[in-house]
Amino acid sequence: MKSIRSAATVIARFLLSIVFLTASINKIFHWSESEQLLMSVLSDWQSHFSFSEMAQYTFTHLILFAPALLIVGTAMELMGSLFLLLGVREKLGAALLLALLVPVTILFHQFWFIESSMKELQQAMFLKNLAIMGGLILVLLYG
Repeated sequence: MKSIRSAATVIARFLLSIVFLTASINKIFHWSESEQLLMSVLSDWQSHFSFSEMAQYTFTHLILFAPALLIVGTAMELMGSLFLLLGVREKLGAALLLALLVPVTILFHQFWFIESSMKELQQAMFLKNLAIMGGLILVLLYG
């Protein structure tokens, strides 16, 4: 029974981490596209809050710091996924991934603003991320 539990733990860590590991590697190899996507998403959010001066100010500065945000986010994603995958400081890895996933989910999967056929896809991606967050919270609690 103990060997089954150990094997299941390794498989679970692999399944949770591989999504983030591949995403961080893709960001590194396609850096300029990742920067453009982040700036585009932040600009979309800025346009949704055109009625608020404070939101305009905030998103303007976020857009200016998009390269730095991308560096920090990619480092968190890469380190967190490696910690989780290797079972080294997996609670820290889960915390890094969770801290990254919450704002990314809200920013990138904004299905509540969409009125096209993409709404269902973005809602599914949003819910998928919530499920992953649940798995990361379990890792935080139980290691």
